[in-house]
Amino acid sequence: MRKSFFQKSYNIVRNLLFLGTISFTFSLIIYLVTKLIDNINIPELYNQIIIVQSKLTICEHITKNITGLSILIASLFIMLELAFRFTNDSILNYFKSVYQTIRLRQFLKQDENSKSVISIDNQTTITKYNPILKKFNRTISKSTVDVRKEAVKVCIKYPKTQQAQKLLRDMETHIREEIASRNPNYYFSSSNRAGNKLWFIGTRR
Repeated sequence: MRKSFFQKSYNIVRNLLFLGTISFTFSLIIYLVTKLIDNINIPELYNQIIIVQSKLTICEHITKNITGLSILIASLFIMLELAFRFTNDSILNYFKSVYQTIRLRQFLKQDENSKSVISIDNQTTITKYNPILKKFNRTISKSTVDVRKEAVKVCIKYPKTQQAQKLLRDMETHIREEIASRNPNYYFSSSNRAGNKLWFIGTRR
């Protein structure tokens, strides 16, 4: 069983858009700092100000390029997917796929409950996190839902550790119910594991 182009490119597009947003924010901050420095009029610091401004200009140029390149590549992936959907499926299903992918990840995510442990001297408080849940959440953050006219394909990456795998297996029935409730026009069979991925396939009724 193979991932669709949407499932392969979803995280790439998401990361590129995130990178573009961060780069744009840095670029804006650098621009504002540069404008602020322009208003400094201290003759004794003139040479230092010129050096700082030149460095900031270089940084601003780099962040602008990263922003533009990230958004350009992400847009290219999105346009290719939309073109394919327009030709073979439905553009609306693209937005359904994005929405359901976000919702599924929210559904699967486990709260990483912490414990506050008092040390022997009763003075130091140590906060501990559950490493199993942390690894589980990192793995399921790659889950995707691809909605099409004839079928819905849900791909969830299997965790590597035995404890995290058990947690996912215990959730399988609930996952199937969650997916089915969002796609009532599709019939979902039992989950199927292929390699390190868990698949739920829904076919149109």
